[in-house]
Amino acid sequence: MAKKRGKTFGKASSKKPLQSVEVIIRKKILGEAPVEHHFVVADGRKIKNIIELADALETMSEEIFRHHANEFKNDFSSWVKDVFYDHSLAEDISRAKNRLETQIAVLRRLVKELM
Repeated sequence: MAKKRGKTFGKASSKKPLQSVEVIIRKKILGEAPVEHHFVVADGRKIKNIIELADALETMSEEIFRHHANEFKNDFSSWVKDVFYDHSLAEDISRAKNRLETQIAVLRRLVKELM
């Protein structure tokens, strides 16, 4: 055990042992997707984040919506799950039966995040 200027170094130190700390990084549902992961709507619009998705659903035609969400696929749900890692919202979107229900699911999630 070495001493230097009145301090003890080594095993005989009176300091408590370090404790492990688990860090959980919260999903950034309010953040923006990287450019290469922006959602490109069939009408050419690009959606960068969940807020823009809610806005786009407001004005999106049923034809465009059905291009992305139908009995075979749900691009909106996949995007939310794969880019934002929000599996709960992705599941809510996949259960939605139409554009309005999809928009409501997205808006509920945003309100929950802001509270």
